[in-house]
Amino acid sequence: MDGRFVLFSGSASASCPDDRLDQAVEFLRCFVPQVLQAGGGFVILLGDEDGTKGRDGRPRIFDWEILRSVERYVESTTNGARVYARVVVSDNAWRDKMSECNRGTFSNLQQRGALEVERIPREEYAGGTYRKWECDLADGLLALGGGKGTYIVGREMAEMDKPVLPLDLDIGAYSEDGEGALLLHRELQADASQFFPATHNRVVDQIEAVSFQGNTVDVVARRAAELLNREMTNSRRRDTSPIKRGLRFLEAAVAKFLTVIGVLRAWDFLKNAIGLG
Repeated sequence: MDGRFVLFSGSASASCPDDRLDQAVEFLRCFVPQVLQAGGGFVILLGDEDGTKGRDGRPRIFDWEILRSVERYVESTTNGARVYARVVVSDNAWRDKMSECNRGTFSNLQQRGALEVERIPREEYAGGTYRKWECDLADGLLALGGGKGTYIVGREMAEMDKPVLPLDLDIGAYSEDGEGALLLHRELQADASQFFPATHNRVVDQIEAVSFQGNTVDVVARRAAELLNREMTNSRRRDTSPIKRGLRFLEAAVAKFLTVIGVLRAWDFLKNAIGLG
């Protein structure tokens, strides 16, 4: 994958059957090494994992599971040091969002130089903000479960001509607010070109190969990585450099400044209109 990064989006419902939750976790444990071995990495959102656990004590989000898989790979590989994950966090995540165990995983990978950390100020840490950061940092998307947020990310990535691979495993959504990856998967079946601009013909031919219906988890993981790799290799490389992200920050700052100026001018106009000026 030559330094390209796959964004993960999705979650599972609290009522997700154990066997399907097992499949989702096993899939990710197989998929992560496939991407890393191919020279790729991941973009993940790191937040509160403990608060998503069901009665069985198992979390319904998967980002930390991906990071733990990255940690296992980094500790076992003989390849040189590189960035294996771009993580998006709020600036208070270390104190308020991470368990002691997860802080250990984060710290271990950070010390090894395996993480690129993007911190969002807590007052700006909202769905629209972090989704934009994730999409800018990623070259492709894998969607599994999830609700409206996953669907929005999928559509945004598709509009940026970045590959979107939604899987058909029905595990619900932690937020219980829609079908997410399942809805995206139906759209992929109807028109693969909107999700795989460069290689949609190959995707159409192999859509059943990445279905959890009739395939083992390890096979789905391998084929999913291959489809994303092929599309990202055949499409134009997108710029996710620090310069581009710096320009994004500048753009946001200018927008805020103009908003403030606009408010002040409106206030001056109002004062003059009612005779307070």
